[in-house]
Amino acid sequence: MTQADVSTVAVTCRTEYLGRRHVSAARFAWVCMVIGLLALVILNAADVGGTATAVIVAGALACSLALAAFGRLGRRGAVIIAADADSVYLGDEQHGIVSRPLADLRSVSLGALSETTGARTAATRELTIKGLRTLTIEFGPTESDRDDAATEPERWRIGVVESDPAAAEVIGRLRARAPQRTRRAAAAAANTPDSGGSVDVDRPAAAESRSSTPRVADAGSDEAAERLWEEATRRHDTILRDYGNYELQPDMMLRFPAVTDVTLTPVQDFHEALDDATALRTDAYPGSRQRADEYQQAVNRVRRAWIACETNGRKLGTTYLEAADRDDLDKALKLFNHAQSSSTPAEQASYYTRVHEIVTTLTDRGSLHPPQPAIAELKAATRRAIEARPAPAPQRQEG
Repeated sequence: MTQADVSTVAVTCRTEYLGRRHVSAARFAWVCMVIGLLALVILNAADVGGTATAVIVAGALACSLALAAFGRLGRRGAVIIAADADSVYLGDEQHGIVSRPLADLRSVSLGALSETTGARTAATRELTIKGLRTLTIEFGPTESDRDDAATEPERWRIGVVESDPAAAEVIGRLRARAPQRTRRAAAAAANTPDSGGSVDVDRPAAAESRSSTPRVADAGSDEAAERLWEEATRRHDTILRDYGNYELQPDMMLRFPAVTDVTLTPVQDFHEALDDATALRTDAYPGSRQRADEYQQAVNRVRRAWIACETNGRKLGTTYLEAADRDDLDKALKLFNHAQSSSTPAEQASYYTRVHEIVTTLTDRGSLHPPQPAIAELKAATRRAIEARPAPAPQRQEG
């Protein structure tokens, strides 16, 4: 799948909130519990019989538990924001979802924590959730209203869990599609005292990077924490696959030996970080969020170590070797390329054999420290070429 294909996949962020039923039931349950406790104290002080006291207190507590259960059994509300290649979808599951073309997107900003839950009200576009940050999205006028200069922009306010990777992805897509002029205007507004605490949609790259990879420990729900853990496992696999290219491909080993040379500090740092992450990895999401967060942070350290390792190795190339060793390694790479382009098994076997001899010589004298998988692949290629050579034709005996 290409990068263009991935960008067209719709991503949906769903954020739940407590409805009126949940809030009202919780309040009345608390009141009944307080009444039961007060009744216990008052009835005991008034020397009321134990049976009557027990019945009254038990009734109040039973009422409290029943109300709490009634509230918990109710379905929670949820606000939805989704984005694909062309449109953004917004709304509340109880009142319906609408779509707007990304071409009409005018501005995007992430504001401060909301003090109210507007999603409980009948206001279609006021979908804030108490305690969560508010994403404000503005759309320009529709085609029928473009000639009307007085038309107000369509503004949506939606509560989101910023640490949710789905929310981070949707916000990132919206920011990427926001007009450049809007970004500059938002930057100017963010620097004014009355900006309302909104976050600029064109923040520095470092800040953007931090928000796009939130920690498992800061996830707003267990589901979000599990998705972040799964993302960490995918990054871990990607690093292993990238490093495997240098371990399993002899030509990469010959061109960039410093990427896998365990005598170099960046390579040692990478392997230490990789061992730590591997020790913390589990086949399934661990029950402990702390354990999942430790693994995620270990993968982040592996990623940084791998970037440093690969960057240093590709920059060095073979320059850290002695001149004679560099010449031998360059010769081995040319022989390997000849073997790859040759169509004759006999020539391939000859070239591969000479490459293996050069690498073995450099390794024996301590100049080269190749990964064993690359050596094994080189031996296997030599063996395949030898086995592919046609058997000599039997000589005909003259009678």
